[in-house]
Amino acid sequence: MKTLLKIFGGLIALLLVVVVAGGVLLGMFFDPNEYKPEIQKLALEKGGVQLQINGDLGWSVFPWLGIEINQIKVNYPGKPQLAELNQAQVSVELPALLSGNVKMSSILLDGLTLNLEQSKQGSNWAVAGTAQPSTESTPETAAESSGGAAIALDIESIAITNGNISYNDTTTGSKVLLKNFSMTSGKVTTGAYFPAELSFQAEQYQADQKQLTVDAALTAEFFLDLANQQYNIKGLASTLGLSGVAFNDKTVQVKLNSDIEANLANETATLKGMSLSAANVAAKGDVSVASFSKPVISGNLNVAQFSLQELLAALGQPAIETTDPDVLKAISFNAQLGGAANTLGLNKMSLKLDDTNFNGSFAMNLATGSIAFNMKGDELNADRYLPPASEQPAQASSDSKAKSTGYSKEPIIPVELLKGLNMDVDLGLKKLLINKLTLTNLELATSAHGGLVNISKLNADMYSGTLRNSVIIDVRKSPTKLTVNKNISNIQIGDLLMDMAEVDRLTGTFNTQTKITAQGDSVHAIVNSLNGNSKITMPDGAVKGIDIAQTICQGFNNVTSLGIDTEQVDRSTPFADLSSNFKFTNGVVSNQDLITKLDAITLRGKGSVSLPAQNLDYRLGLTIEENLFKKTCSVNNSLEGVEWPVNCKGSFDTEPAKLCRPDASVLKELLKQKAKKQLEGKLMEKLGGEEGSKAEGAKKLLKGLFGS
Repeated sequence: MKTLLKIFGGLIALLLVVVVAGGVLLGMFFDPNEYKPEIQKLALEKGGVQLQINGDLGWSVFPWLGIEINQIKVNYPGKPQLAELNQAQVSVELPALLSGNVKMSSILLDGLTLNLEQSKQGSNWAVAGTAQPSTESTPETAAESSGGAAIALDIESIAITNGNISYNDTTTGSKVLLKNFSMTSGKVTTGAYFPAELSFQAEQYQADQKQLTVDAALTAEFFLDLANQQYNIKGLASTLGLSGVAFNDKTVQVKLNSDIEANLANETATLKGMSLSAANVAAKGDVSVASFSKPVISGNLNVAQFSLQELLAALGQPAIETTDPDVLKAISFNAQLGGAANTLGLNKMSLKLDDTNFNGSFAMNLATGSIAFNMKGDELNADRYLPPASEQPAQASSDSKAKSTGYSKEPIIPVELLKGLNMDVDLGLKKLLINKLTLTNLELATSAHGGLVNISKLNADMYSGTLRNSVIIDVRKSPTKLTVNKNISNIQIGDLLMDMAEVDRLTGTFNTQTKITAQGDSVHAIVNSLNGNSKITMPDGAVKGIDIAQTICQGFNNVTSLGIDTEQVDRSTPFADLSSNFKFTNGVVSNQDLITKLDAITLRGKGSVSLPAQNLDYRLGLTIEENLFKKTCSVNNSLEGVEWPVNCKGSFDTEPAKLCRPDASVLKELLKQKAKKQLEGKLMEKLGGEEGSKAEGAKKLLKGLFGS
């Protein structure tokens, strides 16, 4: 834009040079058209540009110093055409100019066309090696110096019509067109309001495909006080019609109305009675800015209630599918603007999302880009906002191929993005319902600076217990380092299962403490570098709806044919001291001390799960510690103290039915002992219970037969 203004200003300056030079040198006694070659030569020598004047030149000297020029073209030597002008008319009253004022008749500029092209070889608006404008400070004018008087303007009217600007960058394939630019004004004077109108159409292309179209119109009254550097705009009414790919070719109307006051001497600016609307969203407010170098921003902003679903439809976007079709239809926002210098601050911020209210604050440092965000909410039923349950049958998971494909080595942690974060966030919610789970007192506290992301709080209360978690992601050096601390205390597992799955089968208090570390940016790297420890405890619980001791007792009796007593007394099984420790070593999870007591049975487990290799080798064992089943089911004393193992061994993609199987050797041993005793009894019965060599011989025979 700065380059564009320079080009535009340069053309105007060129016209003024021609006016002054022509007026002084030629006057009214010469035909200026005879001097076209000299003017074109002067433009090339002094400005380095090729100037073609195809139309007539007209001059006037007194009392008006004026010029009329038609059909000119400008380009740098060897470069595509830069600018073209159909007609320009301007005249200045000499007596007024000599007295320090600028009094002009109507200014006309018609058919100005700028063609800006950028390629690998450079641009067509600059030539390598040409002199650049001096950056040295220029002496203050009389109007700018202390006590100097500003020039007074008196222009009958200004009309700029049929303006066209194109910018084409072949290196990126982007192109912008500004077409039918038009600006007209009433009488322009200093110290009084004058009307003006502006309109244009703009198009943005990418790879020759139109992406965006803008149709703009603006009307307002302008006030210029050059002496005091006071500039006002009253009754600004602007309209933008936006359409294009992003809006699925729908047209979105954006309107802005406001009064604007700016005092450059005091470095202050205000927008009063600002009204902004886009589709169905309407915002109002007032904004004040003081000290432009380190702005202090104040004011207020109010966004009236709107429907997000209707906004998406207006923008040509698909609606968000939610379980509850009545959500996302009542959203509003309010905030006070204020804060320290060089800061954009939103104080007393209020956001309403349907039935949920949020309050907080937001601050962004305009110099560093750092953000501080605080937001607290009351109650949110997130289940209403989730996508509706699919009626289609679940597709077969591709996870069964995990072993063959392995873990992805593609980065999943956006390292560069995290390095660029500079923010502190503190979020809270009193109550959250999600996936039928009820959580209260949710807290999320995060700081991210220079590549160190510290999620110091990821907390919630639920089902009479607490979740206290923290995560650190350090991307300051490679490889990325991760540290996770997870503490869950006193969760009532029965209430949790009832809300999650409406299952009333288990009660107890669940606890876990976990600390693990990992490094890397991909799933493969993280899984292979997991290290740490985890402890799980669940004391004083019960399994409802089944007497496990009774069931196991009857199962043993079925297997060993020791008789069945089907009388049931209790229909629940208490357990105690469920506890276990897990160790993570480079992705291998080992456990050697899983233990819990179910009535008269002890369940033990030990083994390992290799996440990198995607396999497990784990052994579970049931042991009858003492025969306490006599009230409901009697077992043979020979079963006491015997561990009944189940071996789980295989890869993650092994079918569950083939993954875990009982160890049949224990059953074989019990059956062998039973058969031995039964045969021994029969032999002794045949021998009539005799003692001595015959009996000893029979026992040796059985020992040899059964191997024990």
